[in-house]
Amino acid sequence: MTQTIEALSAFFGRFGLPIYPEDSVPELDADGNRVNPPYITVQLATPNWRGAMPIYARVWYRSENLRAISAKVDQIAAAIGEGASIPTASGSVWLYKGDTFCQFQPMAGDNTLKCAYLNLIMQALTD
Repeated sequence: MTQTIEALSAFFGRFGLPIYPEDSVPELDADGNRVNPPYITVQLATPNWRGAMPIYARVWYRSENLRAISAKVDQIAAAIGEGASIPTASGSVWLYKGDTFCQFQPMAGDNTLKCAYLNLIMQALTD
């Protein structure tokens, strides 16, 4: 499982935003500052060897419009392409876009908080 988590962190870390496990965004960063969007949260899971499973990531921004978050989602989509291989110590993790790759989720009570839900398929070919 460690290799899969490291691979997901490496992949999503390429986009210049902090990465957090889903439902584990800290209130304060390492410098004691309040954590605010933009950031990415990732579901941490590991499929069986050579199996594939759905996972998701969410991109969070605070903005009046969808321009910045859409640009980041486009960047992630381009990096995945038809499938992205992320090397690990003993193999690789593959990410694919799900059939409905991106859905924007409204945040009730906060029109400036934007969330893009990314539907992914992951295959872990590691020991």
